[in-house]
Amino acid sequence: MKNVSKLFIVALLAAPALVGCGSTDPVQVTDAQNLNAQVEGLGDAAGDEESFSKAFVTGAAPENRKDYGARGFQVVGEATVDGDSATVPVKIFGGVYSTSGKDGGRKKPSDATETEQVWTLQRNGDVWKIKDAPLG
Repeated sequence: MKNVSKLFIVALLAAPALVGCGSTDPVQVTDAQNLNAQVEGLGDAAGDEESFSKAFVTGAAPENRKDYGARGFQVVGEATVDGDSATVPVKIFGGVYSTSGKDGGRKKPSDATETEQVWTLQRNGDVWKIKDAPLG
């Protein structure tokens, strides 16, 4: 037991060296990370009307929010960025539990078929928002 205590103390003393001093610089999010987060988080955002609307540029949110909540979205290639516009290849698939049901979700996974579409996003300040997201 004595060896365990000594090992614990050594680990505590070594931890700052292993972790580092830290940095005061803020973490910079890349365009690719931001684009991926917007696309892949849309199914969850569809669970709430306000969150869903905020994921899109003003006036672009589709009326069929519940259809988006019953699907999953995955970026399946490289985004093409041209100034403040980007196109992203997206795999759309079923088999997910809906986030937009009356009780907060569906009791069984959706049976939507898998497809691929190209979505368009637009830079809004430092954030990318979805401009066009066809389900196919």
